[in-house]
Amino acid sequence: MRRTAIGLMALLLLATGLIGQTAGKTLNDLPPAARKVFDGLLAGRTEALNGLSSEAFHPQAFERRSRDAVAAAQVGLLTEMYKTGSVKLVEEVRVSDSSLPEDMIFRNPRGIAVDAQGRVYVADSGAEHLKIFGPDGKFIRAIGRKGQGPGEFQGPEFVEIGGGRIFVWESMNRRISIFDAEGKFLSSAASAPFFTGAFGVFIQMRALPDGRLIVHYERGLTEGAGDRPADSQTQIIGLLSADGKPVRTLLEKKVRSCRMVWNAGYNANVRVPFPYHPTLHMEVTTAGDLAAGGSEKYEIEIYNPDKGRLTSFVRPYTPIPLSDRDKQDHFGRFRMAVFKDGMKTMIPKPPDVILENTEFPEKLPPYRDLIADGEGHIWVQLYAENRAMNVFDVFDPQEGFISRMTLEGAPIDHSFAGSLSNRFSGQVLWRIEQDEEGYSSLVRYRLTAGRTSR
Repeated sequence: MRRTAIGLMALLLLATGLIGQTAGKTLNDLPPAARKVFDGLLAGRTEALNGLSSEAFHPQAFERRSRDAVAAAQVGLLTEMYKTGSVKLVEEVRVSDSSLPEDMIFRNPRGIAVDAQGRVYVADSGAEHLKIFGPDGKFIRAIGRKGQGPGEFQGPEFVEIGGGRIFVWESMNRRISIFDAEGKFLSSAASAPFFTGAFGVFIQMRALPDGRLIVHYERGLTEGAGDRPADSQTQIIGLLSADGKPVRTLLEKKVRSCRMVWNAGYNANVRVPFPYHPTLHMEVTTAGDLAAGGSEKYEIEIYNPDKGRLTSFVRPYTPIPLSDRDKQDHFGRFRMAVFKDGMKTMIPKPPDVILENTEFPEKLPPYRDLIADGEGHIWVQLYAENRAMNVFDVFDPQEGFISRMTLEGAPIDHSFAGSLSNRFSGQVLWRIEQDEEGYSSLVRYRLTAGRTSR
């Protein structure tokens, strides 16, 4: 029992960072939240030693307690980091084509998910399969192949992990394919809840811890609506069951995201996007709560998928006038795919139908999008006066606003928060990056304190 007590004491020191990366520090060096956790664990563990049998210290049980202790001790560490006003991403692992089997190189990697064991799942839309990597970035295997049958993919884009299941949204097959944790195909859910007709847009998908899904989509044409949508669209955030069946609508909002314009040259309706207009945004925290907001005002609402609205956070902001530079930036980023005779062609610059029909608002909305970190904080990517893209407000879903901060150490673009190619796990960020020649890499960054302090 004495050896067990000593082992537990060492475990607690390791869990709180006093052994390892922060060797040489004392309890007083810990953030207040971590110190409180340490004190509580230490008191509880000492009392728990009385009367326990040796079965309580079975290796598997001890390993589980170790993970729980480490997780508990890390609570609050990111919060303290955010309060400094600057966070730096430090690269730890980079997976490029040179480190992959020849037949497994990245073709068009899109969505990322991370499971409880730290394995990373990448939906490769170009390769038509799901790549799986270990926590160290080493390639493990692939799931799926090109096709329309069960367990096959066409255009896999989003991947989510929840409730012991893997969910993959396929843009070309317009369905969610569902697999068990080992990669065995279970079922698929048709796109009817999302695409009631032409021009529907699937925007985002997130898995809840229990395996249900929250999806964000823009409703398409309903039967009898004619051959083109109205100039305003309806975006919906909906709850799905673990087998992909619709349960209920959580939020619904009218937005002005695009206009469909007939173009004789393409012999088709062309979707002309309206940039910078307020729209609906969503993210799901590690606890399974929904954070959502319509960016016509700076308000973030927190919902429980079953109980409804829990709270909201409002921040003051001064609207920023839209500039000519903002318009140029939009057209500079613009890419358009055209299908002719079954062949897909990318147009590198906007055609006249886009230039002539794009509508811009007079002012920028308060924020670009939302993303949740590995502890469940909500990052809000802001529009800044100087157009810097690395400025974020950070919120705790229960306590509210924490701090405004800048993110350094890696390229941050306008769509960082809304990108399906960024995923936090603990104090790590996994993301897909492209070099100047268009080659993709899977990169792991660690969140560290930045260069400024308060």
